[in-house]
Amino acid sequence: MAGGKETPRQKMIGMMYLVLTALLALNVSKSILDAFVNIEENIQVGNITEHQRGNTQLDKVKEKQFTLNEAGEKVESPRATAVYSVMEDIDKLTAEKVQFIDKIKLLIFQAIQEDLDPKAEKPICILEKGQTLNFQDTKNPRLTKSDDFVKPIRMNLRNVAKKDAYDEQMLLMGINESIEAPNKSAEGFKVWDQMLDYRAKLPALMVKAVNDISKLEDSTGKGKGLAFKDPKILAFKDIADLGVKIDGAIKNIQKEDPSLAYEVKKIYQGLTKNEKIPDPNGETGPLHWIGMTFDHAPAVAAIAALSGLQSEVLTARADALSYLAGLVGGGSYSFNAVEGRAFAPPSAAAGSKVRMDVMMVAYDTEKQPIVKPEQGTVVETKDGKAIVEFTAPSGGEMVLSGTVAIKDKNGQMKIANYNTAVQVVTKAGSVSLPEMNILYAGWPHKLLATTAGTVSTSISAPGASVSPATINGQKGYTIRANRPGSRININLSGKDAEGNTINFGTYPYDVKPFPLARLVSNKASRSSNTRLRVTLGADCPLNGVTFTVTGGTVYVGSDKFTFSGPLLKKEYLKKAMPGRDYAVLINYKRNGSNKTESIKAVLAVTR
Repeated sequence: MAGGKETPRQKMIGMMYLVLTALLALNVSKSILDAFVNIEENIQVGNITEHQRGNTQLDKVKEKQFTLNEAGEKVESPRATAVYSVMEDIDKLTAEKVQFIDKIKLLIFQAIQEDLDPKAEKPICILEKGQTLNFQDTKNPRLTKSDDFVKPIRMNLRNVAKKDAYDEQMLLMGINESIEAPNKSAEGFKVWDQMLDYRAKLPALMVKAVNDISKLEDSTGKGKGLAFKDPKILAFKDIADLGVKIDGAIKNIQKEDPSLAYEVKKIYQGLTKNEKIPDPNGETGPLHWIGMTFDHAPAVAAIAALSGLQSEVLTARADALSYLAGLVGGGSYSFNAVEGRAFAPPSAAAGSKVRMDVMMVAYDTEKQPIVKPEQGTVVETKDGKAIVEFTAPSGGEMVLSGTVAIKDKNGQMKIANYNTAVQVVTKAGSVSLPEMNILYAGWPHKLLATTAGTVSTSISAPGASVSPATINGQKGYTIRANRPGSRININLSGKDAEGNTINFGTYPYDVKPFPLARLVSNKASRSSNTRLRVTLGADCPLNGVTFTVTGGTVYVGSDKFTFSGPLLKKEYLKKAMPGRDYAVLINYKRNGSNKTESIKAVLAVTR
């Protein structure tokens, strides 16, 4: 523009345009760099807030570790101590990651030859009281002394001289040669591995805290025994797909502790990124996240990106500590209404001893619970409670279960399982005929017994044998008495939900001899054999009774003929006169009995 065969004036004008263009370019670049400086500043302010949020939860639990009893003695809370111990482990893990990212920031500043001395005229590192920085270590610059290593080093990027340098940080991040496959041995690339490590270990520590608490409350000392196995998710289509993948990894936790599962999922989700990202320009294959983020990024932009990772770490830490503080009543919930509630068993029998729970219930009328019933539907939610409507079955016990959730002051969801049982009382009425309380000797009578307000029913009958049986699909009994003329007392009892035995009464039954059978047909033929059959008759109330004729004797004049089985042969009646009656003695056995009984009958002989 300022060269070639041009007049001096034209050369001067061309040079002015060149300088102006350069100045315009510098102004645009400076605006962009200043924007990154402002972004970094905002991220640092947010990190301070998240750091304080986490510390507040730590302080809440620490306060609950020891309390004074009535005698003024210090008493330790095992639950608070167990949780605080895990919180300290979380802080050690978090400090490790925050300090590593700070080290990469300092290495970038070293690479572009910035003055890291906190006492410099324009200091980049702003140290707090009690902090000491080793900025001269070329391999591991770091804070060597600090009251709180979880808090990132405060930095002022406005004092960075080479804000636009990028070659040095690309080399440090391992992407100077390839943004698709970075050099994984580069010190800066290890930030990716450190974030994956934090994502794997933080949820595991949360699960450990829940297990430790459950061991304290379990008489066997086993506890819940929950486990978190890192699914190592590096690729997902969208947030919904990521959620499905996490759900699959924590389904064992979801079943036992849905509130813990919710928090683990939220934290794991917040720390997960796609490792490979499509090239937005379509010029090459998928780019590694490190390459995509730090490729040709000016120094201040790279620092802002690293501060963003620290933000993710501190947010996850604060969320985890908030959840753990809630396990010991960390004061995360607000209430504006309190009322008394009594919870009695769903049913009770007359005269039985019943226990019920009475307590104060606190709730927030402005924050409605989120109830997800497994049986029935929510028809209304107001005043801190949900009304669930369901249809009771025809009988038996109905178990109602589901989850109820509420948000704490920080907007985090607390989820709990609920479970209760309802005894369904069958609509019924009864009448009785006391004179018909009869047991026939030797017969297994069917017996159904029902009680209200119990979870189980049983009967006993001294002098008779009682066995469980299924009668028309219902649980029942068979009862057999063997001594005619005696009286059997059937005792009815049941057990309530507390395991107490309730006696419902004694019912007397008289034992009668089993009814004799009757001849079905009294006609006998002289011209053909006659099969004899016996039955109880239509007026007998018993069902399922059958008889087998085993033989007998027929009397014809002065002759008598003995036969076996049910068949009366025609030869026995050849001397009989048609139209006349002849006596017969029939022997038989009843089903379920080996005893042979006999009845007398009259046969009318036909031709």
